[in-house]
Amino acid sequence: MLMKSVNPATLEFIGATNCCTEKDVAKAVENARIAQQAWQSMSVDDRIILLEHVRNELKKNATSIVSTIVREIGKPKIEAEFELLDAMETINYYCAEVKKIQGKDVLLDSGMCPFTSARVDFVPHGVIGLITPWNYPLSLSFWTIAPALLAGNTVVYKPSKNAVLVGRKIGEILQHVLPEGVFHVLVGDSRTGKTLVRSGVDKIFFTGSVSAGEWIMKNCGITPLALELGGKDAAIVCTDANLDFAVQGIVWGAFTNGGQCCAASEQVFVEEEIYSRFVEKAVNFTKSLRVGKEISPLISEEQLNKVESLVNNAKKKGAKILVGGKRINKNGFWFEPTIVTNVTPNMRVCAEEIFGPVMIVNKVKSAGDAVEVVNKGCFGLGASVWSKNISAARKIAAKLNVGMVWLNEVNLPLPGGDYWGGVKCSGLRNTESKLMQCLKSKTMIVYAGKESRTWWYPYS
Repeated sequence: MLMKSVNPATLEFIGATNCCTEKDVAKAVENARIAQQAWQSMSVDDRIILLEHVRNELKKNATSIVSTIVREIGKPKIEAEFELLDAMETINYYCAEVKKIQGKDVLLDSGMCPFTSARVDFVPHGVIGLITPWNYPLSLSFWTIAPALLAGNTVVYKPSKNAVLVGRKIGEILQHVLPEGVFHVLVGDSRTGKTLVRSGVDKIFFTGSVSAGEWIMKNCGITPLALELGGKDAAIVCTDANLDFAVQGIVWGAFTNGGQCCAASEQVFVEEEIYSRFVEKAVNFTKSLRVGKEISPLISEEQLNKVESLVNNAKKKGAKILVGGKRINKNGFWFEPTIVTNVTPNMRVCAEEIFGPVMIVNKVKSAGDAVEVVNKGCFGLGASVWSKNISAARKIAAKLNVGMVWLNEVNLPLPGGDYWGGVKCSGLRNTESKLMQCLKSKTMIVYAGKESRTWWYPYS
């Protein structure tokens, strides 16, 4: 089957790629497993040198990479350039972090266990199966590729069907630098991803929809799994917030990348004393945004139809559209940046992840009321709190049942996407760093004594 790539901003055909078969998936995993032992045996310093070479190749091919992202995803050039910078910085970050990984000796009771030592080391899983989304096709891919490879794993990588040209570009660079078999690219649709899940890889990293994540959990058996799923992030605006500052940050958080961000500020809760002023400023600021400059297209007609359906459902049930609310009449999958008020829980726009340029603004009596609404929802990726009183904002943040909270900031990741993730339907929140998720512990206990243990057979 041939997979076609279309520029979502213009509907221009930009390329086609053959879809991988089940045999292709099996062959990639087999070759990755063959290559893994030699890759793991290589010194960490040597793996670092190769990943630094990958970083240099990214920089060397910057113009081509950025152009591919802009054409295939439709995002503004400046956002594509940020992805490239983030990917390079991710490699720098994990090259430094991997040097800090050390095993540890475990002290045992010498009375109970004389002449006995114990040690825990950290070793790679083996073959990592990586399935990534299209919204940040370069940076989100390297958030896992870099630590996985540096930890000594080989990687079988399936990019989104909407980002196959970016995925191939990543593959070309990595396969040019790394030893044969260490990195594989599988181009395909959901069937290819499902085949990879069932292929016998040693760990699966997946970023995508809740429904796909649920399918993976049901079908991966006992294969270790890292899931980063959807979100419906809230922004809580307190009475003492700097309104102009908050509006600028929250509107960016809602509409960046066309709102196609798992941590987009889809729902805003504003304390009633400042609600009218916030809404007025947010509407005026949104009207100043330029389509194609600040506002990206949606990735596909399917996504455009979904966003339009959610907004129309809300309008039909009494919601007010203060700005936007409809398609933009031009080639491509464009939807106006939209602000919605007067929403009620029976509207789909309240319950579903929108993944488009739509921001809901709610009036609340207090931040505590907002926290209660957020915690009742099924998502728990992130949230932001806006207040000049950082101490009070921290207390609000502590009550939010989400994986990440920003204070007077929004959607800013730690370097390399470390510790990025959520709770509830937003994924499997992990207590380990991303690098440690790419490793597993291996315990070794050594008895150096010559006498048999008192607890061995025969019992006295």
